[in-house]
Amino acid sequence: MLDQIPPEQEIATVTADGAFDTRKCHEAIAARGAAAIIPPRKNAKPWKPDAAGAIARNEILRTSKQVGRTIW
Repeated sequence: MLDQIPPEQEIATVTADGAFDTRKCHEAIAARGAAAIIPPRKNAKPWKPDAAGAIARNEILRTSKQVGRTIW
């Protein structure tokens, strides 16, 4: 989907559903300099912090477990 947006056009955020909660999607979003707003899948496990977007995703995972997915 990001290929449909010209490379010179800035992207601030990318919002998607949990189906896009993959390392490949997070890496593609980070490569464009954007922040991913993607809820982790229900069975999500924390990622090692060396993957693109892993720190932010792990924080989202931690928060959604504390307050619930609906509130997040």
